[in-house]
Amino acid sequence: MRRPLLSFVATVALVACGATAQPDDGAIVQDFQNHQSPVEVTADATVVQVLPDRVSASGTHEQFIVRLTSGDLTLLVEHNLSIAPRAPVAVGDHVIVHGEYIWNAQGGLIHFTHHDPEGRHEGGFIQDNGTVYD
Repeated sequence: MRRPLLSFVATVALVACGATAQPDDGAIVQDFQNHQSPVEVTADATVVQVLPDRVSASGTHEQFIVRLTSGDLTLLVEHNLSIAPRAPVAVGDHVIVHGEYIWNAQGGLIHFTHHDPEGRHEGGFIQDNGTVYD
């Protein structure tokens, strides 16, 4: 009963903030199996590890690993803190992540989990504990 309620609350929150992306873990698994990149995706997942921030030419990135709710696939999430606020995720949190999927042999990564201040890329987000970070 808890998982359907969480999914319902997540959907209501996404609609309330104007987001239209619906989680589709099956599509992400297919993208992984077919080595597809880049692809816009929305994941329904659980945080399994929080990693140290990573600094690159494009800014400081919050990093964490999630496991898709519908399967055994894990993904690295990179969230640019130079553009968006930190999503205060913790191990065990249920999150909805929307962004650009990039394939790699470890499962892949999702980045562009924030708005694009230059308007050249579809905006992404991380939803954690009912709050959307974009």
